[in-house]
Amino acid sequence: MAFLACAFYYPLLRLFQEGVVEDGRVTLRYLAEVFREPYFRQVIQFTAEQALLSTLLAIALGLPWAYILTRYDFPLKRTVRSVTIVPFVLPAVTVALGFILFFGNNGYLNRLLMSLFHLQSPPLKLLYSLKGIVLAHAFYNAPIIARMVHAQWERLDPAYEESAQALGAGRLRRLWSLTLPLLLPSLMTGAALVFIFCFLSFPIVLSLGGARFSTLEVEIYTQFIVLYQRELGAALALIEVLLSLMFTYGYILLEGRFSRELEAVRPRPTVPLFTKPTWGKAALWAFILLSGLLFLGPLAGVVYDSFTREWAGRTLLTLDWYSYIFRPEYEALIGAPPLNAILNSLQFGLIAMAIAVLVGLPIAFTVARSPFRGRRLFDTIVMAPLGVSSVAVGGALLLAFLRTPLRGGWLAIPLAHAILSYPFVIRAVVPILEGLERSLVEAARGLGASRLRAFWEIELPLIRRGLLVGAVFAFALSLGEMSATIMLARPEWKTMPLVVNDLRAARSFGGASAMSTLLILVTSGSFIVIERFGERLFGGPPRGRRGADRWSR
Repeated sequence: MAFLACAFYYPLLRLFQEGVVEDGRVTLRYLAEVFREPYFRQVIQFTAEQALLSTLLAIALGLPWAYILTRYDFPLKRTVRSVTIVPFVLPAVTVALGFILFFGNNGYLNRLLMSLFHLQSPPLKLLYSLKGIVLAHAFYNAPIIARMVHAQWERLDPAYEESAQALGAGRLRRLWSLTLPLLLPSLMTGAALVFIFCFLSFPIVLSLGGARFSTLEVEIYTQFIVLYQRELGAALALIEVLLSLMFTYGYILLEGRFSRELEAVRPRPTVPLFTKPTWGKAALWAFILLSGLLFLGPLAGVVYDSFTREWAGRTLLTLDWYSYIFRPEYEALIGAPPLNAILNSLQFGLIAMAIAVLVGLPIAFTVARSPFRGRRLFDTIVMAPLGVSSVAVGGALLLAFLRTPLRGGWLAIPLAHAILSYPFVIRAVVPILEGLERSLVEAARGLGASRLRAFWEIELPLIRRGLLVGAVFAFALSLGEMSATIMLARPEWKTMPLVVNDLRAARSFGGASAMSTLLILVTSGSFIVIERFGERLFGGPPRGRRGADRWSR
């Protein structure tokens, strides 16, 4: 709690002071200017509007995939289920680059359509528009809906649907009247989480919004870094922090209200996906192909672009873009050698992971093992960084440590990354701790073991799966984090996402694609290891019905 007070709440207080205190007295001048200026009101309205539209599209994409994963059986189903989380864990700047390369006016998809139908102009004009922002956010967040709904759907007792079928209800009526109401808890909590993430989105709007569209995140960055209007930027950050904390607290209340303990039931029956064609199967395959184009197209575009270059009207395979990463050719373009960015990202990721584990583990024990009045409020306080914008965290740290050695130093960036990632360590460990029998520790203490020894030899081996998941999550999030880093980094401390953003802005797409491909490999590889091998290495879910249910969700 002392760490949170110094590294999170004190910077937020400093941000509050910058936005409402002038010449030693409280003033609402900057906050009033935000609400008085039509441009800033439009920014706030657009931020909420694009978040709502993005959430609706994410539901429209994620819900059918949850149905496919629950109802059908097909080869490599477990691999497909693992890969569904990859879009969510990718660095947002990589997603933005992929959309530019694949859906851009001169992107691969438009060039293919123009060639096939002999068109003179690109038929799909998605970039630098609301449509492009919403589509990219849906790409990024639809896996949340799919995973949360699928986790609950496969645990629903099939006896309910079998009884409704025996009473004459058709498939659509069973889905609408029975299944969807039972899935409402996971659907509502998933939608609330997606809305928060879209509301706080920064790299996607910065890259795909162009000069016409700006959200609160982009405007805070513009006021702080571009225009040097720190007071106005702090006022905007305060408004966003209050709104995001309100949304986060609402999400926690929603999750608590809708959470339920699911009984262990027999496995749900599945049917083969590859059977004789029907009209329903045709619509299903059309959805799979279109969503596959949305999810795989941008990633394939980034990887393909990193291995090719245009020469004399021909496309040639090459490794030049990767060789440039390890040579100083790009130093003049981005202000630092690209190889240093890779080393910086790995260094910052390891430090952030260590801090996140050291902070998150004792808080997880407090939440799981110490019931007390006001626990929900305490939970909100320690989970607040999850609901505060990354740009606001970066701006708060910038103001708090402006005149200290921490400002611009190497420790400021991993500190920001740790603040943003330690809540995931808590969420990974708490369900397992709640499912462990306390009698194990009590028996060890009764046999003379100290509390520290009981933790080291009994509890730590039992929670190491969750600890590994949280640690790898923190490391991968640090590698892909750009929003807070762009507020704090000096040229010599640039990270891989910042280099991708600089190269994208300089229209050097080949180098940006090579660096993005490395980011894709590291982040997606980390989460596939968690998904595929975490349970195999560290055993099954925790004992106890409540712990097992929360672990599954």
